Formats: sequence, C-alpha cells, structure tokens
Amino acid sequence: MSVFVNGNTLVVSAIGPGKLHLLSYQSNAKIVNHVGFIPTTKTGETRFVISHSYTFERFAFFWEGSGEAVYGIGTSLVRQPVGKSWASASLASWGSPTITTANVTAQLTSAVTRDNAITAFIIPDLI
Repeated sequence: MSVFVNGNTLVVSAIGPGKLHLLSYQSNAKIVNHVGFIPTTKTGETRFVISHSYTFERFAFFWEGSGEAVYGIGTSLVRQPVGKSWASASLASWGSPTITTANVTAQLTSAVTRDNAITAFIIPDLI
C-alpha cells in the first residue's frame, strides 16, 4: 500500500527542539520545487504529519535537532530513524509503500523557500 493513500499517514516523532525540513520536488505540473522547515521549541516529543501535494511526486525530509527523530507509516508499529541532512534524507515517493534514503542536494538549487508553509504540520498533543 502506498504511503499517501486515504487512511494512511506518514508521522515523524522528534525529541527536543529542532526543525523538520521538507523538500517537495519532481512536479508533474512543472511547478518549481518547494523547500522549508517547521520548527519546534518543545523539550519533549513533537509529532509531525507529512502530507502531500498532488503536483509533486517526491517528498524528502530530515530532522535537524538536539534529539532523535523517527518516522512511522500508518498503523504500523515499525519506527525508523529520520535522515539528518539533505545528503541522507528520508524520501517518500508517490505510489511507494516504503521510505528510502536519498541524496537530494541537487534538487535544492531550484527550490523556492517556504518555511512554515510546507506540507508538514505539527500534530496537537491531545490527538
């Protein structure tokens, strides 16, 4: 099952303050790449959901922070470490059921910065 289907989700759980960076690229509508981050100052756990845009086919993300970050897909109990740079980013590809690791630095040169305006969102603590 693909990561981005109804009823499924990609969640990143991070400990401590930091930034979740997201690069959306390979647009099927010829839209320029988008890159940005969502910051957190929380000392405990922050959970982020990484959504998608129908115009992009690749979503690379990494955690820049004081603590560790892991991702999980849907209801699976499996958690894997999140990449720590664009050179070793975690990559969700449209239609794929898994997350891979990729060097996406070449995709950044044409990206428009969208800090706090990317398709990643902090999940409220009560959910």
